[in-house]
Amino acid sequence: MSPKENLPPLTRLFRACEPDEPVSPPDPRYVNCDDVRGDNLPRLYARALRLSNPLKPEVKVFAGHRGVGKSSELRRLKSMLEEPAPGEGRPFLVVLSDVSRSLDLNDLDFPDLLVFLAGEVQHQLRDANIPGFSAVTDRMRDLWDELSKVLQAKVSLKGRDLDIPYAPLAVELKNRPNARADLRAAIEKQSTNLLDAVNDLLLLANVKLREDGREGLVLLVDGLDKLVRRDLDGGGNTHERLFLHRSEQLASLKAHVIYTVPISLIYSPQFTQLEQTFGERNVPVPMIRLRGDDRSDPQPETAGMRKMTEILEARCRFAEVDLTSVFDSPKTRSYLCEMTGGHPRHLMMFLQAAASGVDDLPITRKAVERAVRDYANSLMRSIPDEFWEPLRQFGAPQTSIPTDVMHREMLFLLYIFEYMNGEPWYEVNPVIRTLPKFRE
Repeated sequence: MSPKENLPPLTRLFRACEPDEPVSPPDPRYVNCDDVRGDNLPRLYARALRLSNPLKPEVKVFAGHRGVGKSSELRRLKSMLEEPAPGEGRPFLVVLSDVSRSLDLNDLDFPDLLVFLAGEVQHQLRDANIPGFSAVTDRMRDLWDELSKVLQAKVSLKGRDLDIPYAPLAVELKNRPNARADLRAAIEKQSTNLLDAVNDLLLLANVKLREDGREGLVLLVDGLDKLVRRDLDGGGNTHERLFLHRSEQLASLKAHVIYTVPISLIYSPQFTQLEQTFGERNVPVPMIRLRGDDRSDPQPETAGMRKMTEILEARCRFAEVDLTSVFDSPKTRSYLCEMTGGHPRHLMMFLQAAASGVDDLPITRKAVERAVRDYANSLMRSIPDEFWEPLRQFGAPQTSIPTDVMHREMLFLLYIFEYMNGEPWYEVNPVIRTLPKFRE
């Protein structure tokens, strides 16, 4: 008997719709959305990396709204690179790491990221068992000995995996905010040496991988798109501190690297000067467009609305629940999909919130409206007064958006959604439309 059979259908459905769990092929919950987004972005990135000279590593960014599905698409890219189709060339070894699991996204700086990457690269390359390769090098050990002499008064790593000490140091950076400045200062003094040691490791891994019949190494660094944008005392903000001020170090790793970045960053006027560093393929992962090709109001029969239903169907199959029994009417389901604006994570969030409002299936229109209203109220509390008038300009689809700080913040905070239909277009989050203040 399946463990799912011991749980009520509503519980199975709720657990199948975890908003923060990325899914990718071959997970049965995964749904390919290329046809309603405009591009197969993983395929484009995979092709670019295969065409590149392995001795001249590429560094690229992967942008998009939070929750739009970047993590799922990165996992899809990993699969494409590690298991190429016939005629696509040799497989890569891909190191995929999520900084949000180990670092404090409210306060993240380059030393934190460097230590995290040092630990992740060592750990995953050791586990890959590459013939003739050791992830624990004399240079990494010697550097740690120097660093630990400075750190020993500030942090204790006893009982940890000291063959790969950089990973627990990254955890200490997250868990000890009061000591973070001192830890960063000590790491910063050794940052050039640590970067060189990591690069020695990457270069050796690339050599051994090619000797083993593989194409080389790719690093996928996920989670940086969630980095909280915060103004700093010395001017600028946390996004600029990491991605703009440290761009040369981010681009200096001796392997192909793809970083997720906040969607607001690629709309920064300063980002244009970084395209030579981060590459020119900076098309964001867009929302699922619910409107038709003429951008008329969303209707149940549009491709995007059908895709949202397909996503729900996949979750219901996984939960062993019939979609026709989930909602009290097709109109309730359509209303739920429309209120997401084509945002996959919001679809899961609203469904879970609505499921919490009923004792059993079906989910009622009243429960869905309550879930949407709760989210609307949280938006109402968070939107600054000066944002309202500019937001009203996006009540109808717009083909462009200003690149000032306010509008970039609107994109980052999910007040405005970006879509793609041959060219980008922008529209206010549909839940904001329900607020009386927006309609004033």
